[in-house]
Amino acid sequence: MTWRRFTPDARLAEVVPAMVASAAGALVYHRFFATHDYLVVLAAACLAGGVAAALGHRRAWVTPILAGAGLTLVMVYGVFRGDASAVLSGLRGSWNRLLTVTAPADTWGELLAAPALVVWAATFSSVLLVLRTRNALAPLAPSLAGFLFALFAVGNQAGGHLLATVAFLAAALVVIAIRTHRHTGDGTVRVERQSSRPVVALVVVGSTVAASALFGVAGGQVSPLASGRHRFDPRDLLAPPVASTDALTPLSLLKKQLNESPPRPLFTVRMGPDGAMPVDRVRTAALDTFDGTTWTATDTYRVAGSHLTVDPALQHRKPVTARIELQGLAGPYLPVIGWPSRLDGPGETRGRFGFDPGSGVVVSTGPTSAGFSYDVTGEVYVWDGDLAQATTTTTHSPPLPAGVPEAVRTLAASVAEQNGTLPRDRLRSLEAALLTLDHRPNRPPGHSYAAIARALAEGDAGGGYAEQYAAAFTVIARMWGYPARVAVGYRLRPAENGVFQVTTADAHAWPEVHFAGYGWVAYDPTRTNDGITRNPPPEAPRVVPPQPSPATTAPVPAPRADSPPADAPDERGFHWDNVLNGTLVLVPSVVLLVLLTAGFVVFGKAHRRRRRRRDPDHAARVLGAWQEQLDRLVERGVSPPVSLTFHEVAQHVRGSLGGAANPIAATAELATKAIYAPEHLDRHDADEAWELVARLNAELYPGRLSAARLRAALDPRPLWTSWSVARRRRHAGESLETGRYR
Repeated sequence: MTWRRFTPDARLAEVVPAMVASAAGALVYHRFFATHDYLVVLAAACLAGGVAAALGHRRAWVTPILAGAGLTLVMVYGVFRGDASAVLSGLRGSWNRLLTVTAPADTWGELLAAPALVVWAATFSSVLLVLRTRNALAPLAPSLAGFLFALFAVGNQAGGHLLATVAFLAAALVVIAIRTHRHTGDGTVRVERQSSRPVVALVVVGSTVAASALFGVAGGQVSPLASGRHRFDPRDLLAPPVASTDALTPLSLLKKQLNESPPRPLFTVRMGPDGAMPVDRVRTAALDTFDGTTWTATDTYRVAGSHLTVDPALQHRKPVTARIELQGLAGPYLPVIGWPSRLDGPGETRGRFGFDPGSGVVVSTGPTSAGFSYDVTGEVYVWDGDLAQATTTTTHSPPLPAGVPEAVRTLAASVAEQNGTLPRDRLRSLEAALLTLDHRPNRPPGHSYAAIARALAEGDAGGGYAEQYAAAFTVIARMWGYPARVAVGYRLRPAENGVFQVTTADAHAWPEVHFAGYGWVAYDPTRTNDGITRNPPPEAPRVVPPQPSPATTAPVPAPRADSPPADAPDERGFHWDNVLNGTLVLVPSVVLLVLLTAGFVVFGKAHRRRRRRRDPDHAARVLGAWQEQLDRLVERGVSPPVSLTFHEVAQHVRGSLGGAANPIAATAELATKAIYAPEHLDRHDADEAWELVARLNAELYPGRLSAARLRAALDPRPLWTSWSVARRRRHAGESLETGRYR
């Protein structure tokens, strides 16, 4: 029984696993895209590439025609849904936009263009190599390149790396097994084997696949690298596409809003049907860095679609939906409830929002005109019995600067002595201690160490409002080693007819601490006077969805008067110039890597050629010339079987090269003499052998400057020819010995 008994159509048996290996890279994007619609597009790209290569591999002029037709159909009807005019611009910008979007990303055409093109190219190249070459590993090179591109594009974002790796390894091992058994090379010694050998081979291959899959699954569960936290992310090298022009920290604007008289309406909040969950505030910004004077944010905003990444620590949660209509709110920060998980706005929302997945802050990339509304779904932590026993996460917070006031140290030590080690108890006691202090909204603004010390002072000299108390709470929490930050936003007063009207009088700041299972838990150490008389809004609160207009569908960010003019954004409303400038950082690195690789190949081949030509032994010089000629054959894609003699190699090559093989035949005579009668060789024979090498080069590449000569010079395959030939000769010898003694 032979291997062909198992594969009646052996070519199809190789093409199918090769296509599966190419399609495995598409699985890496799992959870990188918000929905599974991308799989249909990438599967169509894989099928189109494989079919085009299979139908056109016999005719050189048919191959590019079918390739172009298949790629056009995939891009126009699969990626851009029939919009042919968007193909060129989408392909040109897809590489950048794929690296600047927040995961999970919507399946926009410009985001799918690059993955679809890579999957198509990998499948097309892999199937062509299956049908036109005999090397066992050659068809896997394009598939591996497509897989690596997917890993590069996803970076440290969530994805289906485990499933994709198992699928790629399984398909790759099947391809190697089939091609190794089928393509033993012409002229090799073929020994009839017993019928059990193919079955044994299948068992070995199956065991290898199972072991690889098991190792991948186990490694993916226990390896720290599997989490993606420590993986390289190219987004770290790119400039963020959303550039905020605000120079001041939002916390410094708190006092200004509270002093407005009468209060100015900012926005309205209408809770959805799931609004039974108690929500008493909305957040606009989160500040996590303190220099002793100012709290600022280190957020990096990426382009956001309708789906947003949820804090992985937020497990005890419930979704709450609300519609927010902006009226007089200025600045890029948008109100959200809890941790936002979904945003929906009127009309086209691509590029309308920016999002930082590390803080949960949402910004607008353009001006927020009155009447603009959007729906936000926020994940709110659920108060339960386990929260009292919860521990803070190990999220690293930036260290506090030196110079912590003595009043802060005294309060921190006093609260710590009265409570145990549970973070929840300590923080609740700290909140209660700060609530006993006087609330004095007439204190001057500021949240530096000096302002915090004044607020904690005793008597009439002490007291403060939310800005100082939120900062003091956060500083003490960080002194205890807890991850804490200052949140800025607005309180929600009792609703009127189901609508919360938010004004400047509701501006507020509070601390938040990150707990395992609950995310950012809010505390409120400020005792406010809720009995103050508030001026009613000038009109009844309304939530009216605005009609789509150029101002809402294609926002154009306007620079502040006190900031330098920003570059003109494109029609999406955010600065792709920043993305392009950041991408330029990668271009020189890639070019340098390519040049270094090419230089290494050229230098390695030249060094080996010089060593062979200057060998003091005449027979070694002749054999070196023979090896050089074999290297030239490898560059032309001709690899004679290792079991052939020198003269048989010359006859084998003549069928492929014709008259150009004459120098090889002449060198074969000298190489045979070098093996069996080396003492009869002299310097003249060695020089003649190397002259034949020069003649072969002239026959293969008549022009001194040509693309074929340049391609041959950069071809790295001859560098591992010796290793490959030795391995093939060893395997041939083992097969011969096996057949001899059975």
